[in-house]
Amino acid sequence: MLKETDFKNYSFIQKEKIEELNGYGCVLEHKKTGARVLLVENDDTNKVFSIAFRTPPADDTGVAHILEHSVLCGSDKFPSKDPFIELAKGSLNTFLNAMTYPDKTVYPIASCNDQDYHNLMHVYLDAVFHPNIYKRDEILKQEGWHYEIADRDDELKFNGVVYNEMKGVFSSPDDVLARKIQEALLKDTPYAYESGGDPDAIPELTREKFLDFHSKYYHPSNSYIYLYGNVDFAKELEFIDEEYLSHYGKKVIDSEVTLQKPFLTPETLKDTYSVSEEEEEGVYLSYNVAAGDSCDNERGLAMQILDYVLFTMPGAPVRKKLIDAGLGKDVDSYYDGGIQQPLFSIIVKNAGKGKEDLFVQTVEEALKEQVEKGLNKKAIYSAINNYEFKYREADFGRFPKGLIYGLNFLNSWLYDDTKALELADSLTPLAALKEKVDTGYFEQLIKESFLDNTHKAYVYLYPEEGKNERLEEELKAQLANMKNKLNSKQLNYLIEDTKKLKEFQETPSTPEELEKIPTLSLSDISREVRPFKNKEMVIGDTTAVVHEYHTNGIVYSDFCFDMSELPEELIPYATLLTEIYRYVDTEHFSYNDLATEINLKIGGLSFQTGMNVLVWKKDGYRPYFSVQMKCMEEQVADGMALLKEVLLNSKVDNKKRLKEIISELRTKMDTRIPASGHVYAANRALSYVDPMMKYKDTAEGIGFYEFIKKLDKNFDSNAELLVKQLVRAQMCIFRKENLTLSLTGEFNFKSLLEGEMLQFNRMLYEMPCVKAVPTFNMEKKNEGFKTASKVQYVASGGCFEKEGQEYTGALKVLKTIFSYDYLWVNVRVTGGAYGCMCSFSRNGYGFFTSYRDPNLSATLDVYKKAAEYVKNFEAGQRDMTKYIIGTISGIDQPLEPAALGDRSFHAYQSGVTVEMIQKERNQVLDATEETIRSLAGYIETMMDAGTVCAIGNDRKLEEEKELFKQVSSLTQ
Repeated sequence: MLKETDFKNYSFIQKEKIEELNGYGCVLEHKKTGARVLLVENDDTNKVFSIAFRTPPADDTGVAHILEHSVLCGSDKFPSKDPFIELAKGSLNTFLNAMTYPDKTVYPIASCNDQDYHNLMHVYLDAVFHPNIYKRDEILKQEGWHYEIADRDDELKFNGVVYNEMKGVFSSPDDVLARKIQEALLKDTPYAYESGGDPDAIPELTREKFLDFHSKYYHPSNSYIYLYGNVDFAKELEFIDEEYLSHYGKKVIDSEVTLQKPFLTPETLKDTYSVSEEEEEGVYLSYNVAAGDSCDNERGLAMQILDYVLFTMPGAPVRKKLIDAGLGKDVDSYYDGGIQQPLFSIIVKNAGKGKEDLFVQTVEEALKEQVEKGLNKKAIYSAINNYEFKYREADFGRFPKGLIYGLNFLNSWLYDDTKALELADSLTPLAALKEKVDTGYFEQLIKESFLDNTHKAYVYLYPEEGKNERLEEELKAQLANMKNKLNSKQLNYLIEDTKKLKEFQETPSTPEELEKIPTLSLSDISREVRPFKNKEMVIGDTTAVVHEYHTNGIVYSDFCFDMSELPEELIPYATLLTEIYRYVDTEHFSYNDLATEINLKIGGLSFQTGMNVLVWKKDGYRPYFSVQMKCMEEQVADGMALLKEVLLNSKVDNKKRLKEIISELRTKMDTRIPASGHVYAANRALSYVDPMMKYKDTAEGIGFYEFIKKLDKNFDSNAELLVKQLVRAQMCIFRKENLTLSLTGEFNFKSLLEGEMLQFNRMLYEMPCVKAVPTFNMEKKNEGFKTASKVQYVASGGCFEKEGQEYTGALKVLKTIFSYDYLWVNVRVTGGAYGCMCSFSRNGYGFFTSYRDPNLSATLDVYKKAAEYVKNFEAGQRDMTKYIIGTISGIDQPLEPAALGDRSFHAYQSGVTVEMIQKERNQVLDATEETIRSLAGYIETMMDAGTVCAIGNDRKLEEEKELFKQVSSLTQ
């Protein structure tokens, strides 16, 4: 247990037990520098370290964001060009990244290995305090921006990783709107500026301002240091002091974030966003308020509950009013408590022009109605229950718990040194809020925060046809004009500077520099795989697979229905059912009351489609419809009743409601696909040659999006067919013979569920239905999908298997090599893309795909040369060890109990055995240079498929349309 005497160079300020984190929180201050330190001691082996700095921007150049990238490009003790990548490919990290926020920059790492944790922390500390940015001006040019011109006859251009990343961000109307809302509400504070960088302003950042920003803010006196988990705190804090903090003195740093003086009257801000073609609709209407104090935990939770009850839950009353008023096709809302003055936004998307006044009037009338008649108390209780369940479960998916807790602490700690632990406990304020439900507290909060609050802004975003193209042409003309004014000496300087940067990027770090990066050895890694836990039994005449993991009393169940014989024409309707369930009335509940019942009685009920690869069958796969429920043991009967109500009694024939759901889904997908274009492009490219990916594309990819667009456009003429096909899909899927039950927990499931399952099976469909295994017409379409984006997402892939080229675990190592060497250097570092990735699946298919990429054909050329790179691959023993460790790091990520159960069940469904994954692990651990070179044929075979799919800038795709068989608009 932590003791005051453990920390001789630190002042002990505060210590308290934190039940929610199952440990103790301890606040310290470094005596010499005033560096703030927060320790959380518990038995979590997934240890977290982070160092954060308050970094308020003073302009839109994105200096904080560019610096976040740049400090990880080498430092005094670790001078290689990219220690971050060396750590990514050669450590057992469970998290490794850095993040820029509107007022802070955070550098977190996590690992379950003690030595690895220390190594990662050491490299990060040296990076933030002693970066190479003072020695190499190429770092700013590479990560931020630079002039690019390779030859006198070439166009002069801007390039840079952050520059291209933010071009992608500013292509999204959702991101543009969020930026404008902050600018409007907090116009006299640093929050009015874009900390990530506005692409138009990024080239205004000078080297002098860049270095000054680091010198000013990256000092221990402005730092927030956080250590979490089963850590030797005394040892690590002594190291931090001796190696770094003790070399500094205390410094007064003006990094305080000023508060916005409240408005006396609401303000209005209008702007535009780019669309490919003129739109009558497409207006974004938003009603925004400054909502309290980030250090007020109870109020912050209350605002989140209001968000859920009024706007987010199915049938939420204010959302319903806005939709019923015909203002737009979708309503969004969010509470941002991660800045000093939290904001609350109410947004209507795809509105018609001229509805601004009606929008404000409808919002305020709907809120006033809730205040006057009183909120639905049962809905509030259900929302609080839902939050309590989530906090007790503490399942943050792939993110370590300690990371999420640490970021949450900063939401108060950053603004008040006395409130480092203010947000540590959520369950106590939630309990207090329960006591206030019947007191009028929430109604009063609506009055204070919305109706009587004059600190509000109405922000409207209008579609502008070809805006991005116009801006690009203006930039092109500006740069051409600049080039024309350069004398020969100046032009030669830029050409030489471009050449010098390229040489810097293409020159690898020396072996001596690389050897300074601390690494583990293969002896630190277990050769044994993590086992599956699959116990097969029959419960109520249903095959059940039990996964015995400790779940703190939570029952995780997955009702998995095989869709292998679902006719091809019904595939998109099955996916549509996952969007409909819980959002239409059932026999006994309105969909609003249904959501309340679910939140009151269980922890969650969700629906999704997916598929498993069948390892015993070439091109074999099993699509499924999954109904997932989580609840406490004593809630199982209530949970089963609700599951049956939703699955078997939902009114899928309510055409008015179906029209609303499809319209909202279309609007969401309009922005979702361009934002995740790398995923959709890769899936689409593989759908030309892989039957499983063709199914996936039809069920949830661009194929499904095209299905939704047609339904939305021609709903009235297709409404009868829609209802008929939804009913057919239900009858084909929800049948006893299709069901396998997955159960995770340490319970007597036989006695718990025997009677429930017998009854449930009797209720499933039995009448005959037409069954047919889909037989897709495979066609290599090679499509380009045009959007208003300023960047591209470029994919190519195919089948890598043929005789003598079966799947091997060594492909996982090759993926690591590609991701952190070949693709990183050629697509990100020299190409300027924000990201590039690849994947090789057990079913014999693989792909390359890029993210926020300024290029198109140049990226495809990199993919085409990948096999040659593999053929000539060379790496010493140290590098191979790092690649192997980095690969194992991805395989051995810690999982929460629910995820462990899912992993075991998917293996069961796919036919994957422990022996198979042990063989693959051995192939990873035993991989050599020769092994990797032997995979060149796999990549040649994969690329021989010649598939291409890209989503991106309409002009760029038109300029290079010879790459495609078909180029079309994505959203039209």
